[in-house]
Amino acid sequence: MPAKQPRKTTRTTSKKGAGASAKRTKRAPVPRRAKATAPKRVARSKTKRSDSQKLATYWKKRDFEVTPEPKGGPTLERGGFGYLIQKHDARRLHYDFRLELDGVLLSWAVPKGPSLAPEERRLAVRTEDHPIEYGDFEGVIPEGQYGGGTVMLWDRGTWKPEGDPHEAIDKGHLAFSLEGERLRGRFHLVRTRRKPGDKSESWLLFKGKDAAAATAKSKKEPIETEKTSVVTGRSMEEIASDRKRTWQSSRVETTPAERTQLRDLVSQIPTTVSFTNLDKILYAEQGLSKAGLIAYYAIVEPYMMPYLKDRPVTLVRCPDGAPSKGEVHQKPKSTLCFYQKHAKTHAPDAIIRVPIEEEGGTKDDYMAISNRDGLLAAVQLGSLELHTWGCHIDDVERPDTVVMDLDPDPDLPWKAVAEAAFEMRALLEELGLDSWVKTTGGKGLHVCFPVTRRLDWEAFKGFTKAVATTLEGARPNRYTTNPIKARRKGKVFIDYLRNGRGATAIAPYSTRARPNATIATPIGWDELKDGIRPEELTLRSMPARLDALKKDPWARFLETKQSITAAMRKRLGL
Repeated sequence: MPAKQPRKTTRTTSKKGAGASAKRTKRAPVPRRAKATAPKRVARSKTKRSDSQKLATYWKKRDFEVTPEPKGGPTLERGGFGYLIQKHDARRLHYDFRLELDGVLLSWAVPKGPSLAPEERRLAVRTEDHPIEYGDFEGVIPEGQYGGGTVMLWDRGTWKPEGDPHEAIDKGHLAFSLEGERLRGRFHLVRTRRKPGDKSESWLLFKGKDAAAATAKSKKEPIETEKTSVVTGRSMEEIASDRKRTWQSSRVETTPAERTQLRDLVSQIPTTVSFTNLDKILYAEQGLSKAGLIAYYAIVEPYMMPYLKDRPVTLVRCPDGAPSKGEVHQKPKSTLCFYQKHAKTHAPDAIIRVPIEEEGGTKDDYMAISNRDGLLAAVQLGSLELHTWGCHIDDVERPDTVVMDLDPDPDLPWKAVAEAAFEMRALLEELGLDSWVKTTGGKGLHVCFPVTRRLDWEAFKGFTKAVATTLEGARPNRYTTNPIKARRKGKVFIDYLRNGRGATAIAPYSTRARPNATIATPIGWDELKDGIRPEELTLRSMPARLDALKKDPWARFLETKQSITAAMRKRLGL
């Protein structure tokens, strides 16, 4: 990771975070469906264990040089009540039921899976405690390793104990409520009498009698109907098909000193966001980890936030990291990365929820980012790309930023794309509009400009279409507005559709989910003339570039006040 570091600040320990070292990397609780109303303090178990004892068995059973499972560190005393179930196809298919308590995940293996029928008592074998980081794990444990097989995040949310959970576990009857995406309502875990020779504790997991149980009587069990991950939407087969990829990603070599340096860097970032799996490799071909990605966004946040703040945002989430070169062409993108435009029930609090009316008149919650915490929360979710609308959330019906996307035929040289950008700039100048340029992280360029919020989306998009078709008409041998790829051979596609309601464009300074870890970078027109190329602008090189810049190439973008006028529209034939 480049040398520039975020400003180090001195932290004071608040009551909320009492006991945690200011320099210790925070870890996130298991992702939550909603805030649980949990006791402020719960009594400690009579058999309190030290931090190292809690995970000693977990560590002993695994070789972390081989398995991609998170090692986890010394646990922090916390009041989190996260819950999750992982479907685990090991020697035998089963469901791992996990409840967060005292900084670890209490774990039970349930061979038949959970049931919503109160009369169904399901065997639940107590297993070793797992680290909090395990709540994010989905992938393939290599054969020959403990628990080797495919692991899917089948459900997650929060749980609420009835009374003191430590006393309940000591007594052998834990009653609680779940608020998950697939399981809800009251449940019980009851310890059975231990027989001579039993190596593990056996418990029974069953549903309490409540409205959720009554409703479920006429329906099939969730384990029969729900076959995909609540996080990635992948099936067990799709996760298993990434076996080679998971293995390769876990074997990228980084030195202990580099890992320690990055963890220290992340621990100094002033944020309320808790991070997990910092050593996870997200760009396998570059050897770049999640810690490196977090550090990058902390560095560029002051440059990026003016273009990202308070706009509806779509995340491109890649739980297993960016695709490799072969995977980009060989696999459907949905099995590697997926788009998220709606704020799901377990979205972090740092990400704003924005109710927006959709087609048909219904409303749904979209997402927006307003500060560093929101940005870093998106990164913690595994987001490798951030795409924004051309408007702000305080008036989503009045756009204020135009993006003219210049997308070249793959066989065209970079020079042809640069020339297209300069010709677009010249046309806009004739109309009386100043414009700026940025790389997309791919082979194209975006010519962008701000406007006052006067037009609605229909008129806004109509204007950008007229700009595109004007340039196309002037040079039909070079440019096209036809989105059909067969019609774009040897030409630059001018994509004005980025300027429609609900359409998005990659945000300035966003990383891309590409093997070479390129960045969508604002550049100067002089830099484009001098031959700057997108492959030079990467996650590794960007902090050094920002250090070397004498002035921000987009400094005037946010200060510029210009409007799409009636005269401009008339000149374009509107």
